[in-house]
Amino acid sequence: MKDAVHLLTYDIGTTGAKTCLFRLGKTLELMDTEVVGYPLITTADGGSEQRVDDWWKAICQGSHTVLSRKNCPKEKIAAISFCCQMQALVLVDREGEAVRNPMGYMDGRATKVFYENFACGFPKIEGMNAVRLLKSLYITGGAAATAKDPLWKYAWVRENEPENFARTYKWLDVRDYLALRCTGNFVMTRDSAHLTFIYNTRPGREGWSKTLCKCFNVNPDHLPGVQAATDRSGELTARAAKELGLTAGTPVFGGGGDISLIPIG
Repeated sequence: MKDAVHLLTYDIGTTGAKTCLFRLGKTLELMDTEVVGYPLITTADGGSEQRVDDWWKAICQGSHTVLSRKNCPKEKIAAISFCCQMQALVLVDREGEAVRNPMGYMDGRATKVFYENFACGFPKIEGMNAVRLLKSLYITGGAAATAKDPLWKYAWVRENEPENFARTYKWLDVRDYLALRCTGNFVMTRDSAHLTFIYNTRPGREGWSKTLCKCFNVNPDHLPGVQAATDRSGELTARAAKELGLTAGTPVFGGGGDISLIPIG
């Protein structure tokens, strides 16, 4: 495999992160893998959270382990990418610091907010406000139809934690946060954007919907740029490279969420 390249990928799950070292030539070969666990924080009111530093420490440890175990020099790593849990809410400030612990996909604290904003009024379809539901379906092809969708977590923070909400610069998902920590760039992959259900998915009209932002009281300034899974998010900063045991400038590609990538796999 004279022309083979080495890749590192990170699968960030609910209770652990898997780091995988691949060799890509005529075929794709999994050379090694390492799983590092971390806690899931639950609260009495239905919350389910994680710590961004736990994610980061897990992929740093995983990177060092697989490179060392396979005696793979960091200079051989041609690129890194991600496959992560989805529908979390990661709010960050202008410096890229999380303003609170991410609310995971199992977080159910936004039930009251959901009913007040989407399961209200008349007429209704399947218990949801017909006008808002049809508008969401037409623009996005889907709808934030459960209290666990990120849209309602965002609304919950706005209503229950105004100080954290005031500090918010961008709304991200798990993959997007880790790419930010790697590159310093605020960007979201298209699959993450789609599952906010405020992203216009109609051909030729793709982008954040001003109509839905207004409908659901979302600040458009909180929404990052959107990229494809195959686009480059940026390059590893010197700080991120040192912590991961890699080379500064290594390309970081979008990847995506587990819901999107599992069927491809």
